[in-house]
Amino acid sequence: MPVKHGLLALLASRDLTGYELKVRFERTLGDFWQLNSGQVYSTLERLRRAGLVRRESEAARLPARVARARYTLLPRGRCALERWLAEPAPRLRPARDPLFVKLVFTPPERLAPLLVAFAAEARRYADAVDSLTALVARQPMTHAGRTRWLVVEATRLQYAAQREWLDMVHRMLDPADARPARRGPRRLDGPVETRPAAVATLRASR
Repeated sequence: MPVKHGLLALLASRDLTGYELKVRFERTLGDFWQLNSGQVYSTLERLRRAGLVRRESEAARLPARVARARYTLLPRGRCALERWLAEPAPRLRPARDPLFVKLVFTPPERLAPLLVAFAAEARRYADAVDSLTALVARQPMTHAGRTRWLVVEATRLQYAAQREWLDMVHRMLDPADARPARRGPRRLDGPVETRPAAVATLRASR
């Protein structure tokens, strides 16, 4: 579970409260992965029962109104974290998109409203790609910045691929679609464009 191991990784650097763990997790991945407090504390409780972390109350050192439980990574938890970091993913992530279900179960006579909905989805993905392109226009110099840049770039590429697929749905299923094709290859047998012009220009200027 990525959340469980993400919390273990944060605790590997220092003891933290549940609130501090939530803040630090979202400071790193909040644009793409937000946590609610219940998820954080239920995960920490499972880690505690499994002997991976220890919970210690601050009540002895702080007034009761501000005291919080602080969590410490135990040796067993550190071993579990190191093992998770080193092992490959057990399988490819399944492609389960609600749009796939809509597409295959929509009869031909109901195709028109589905294509309208898909066009709206394509616009949403296009807007997201434009926003993410601005974020990846300059590579940061620090290690933490570069890892975050890679996460943003991975998301941008996924959104761009989804937008391309939605456009392909229109080209294959809507005979009245006479929109001009966007620049870039679209053939199944050709190379797939993976980076926008802004990023390609940045690469060429280096």
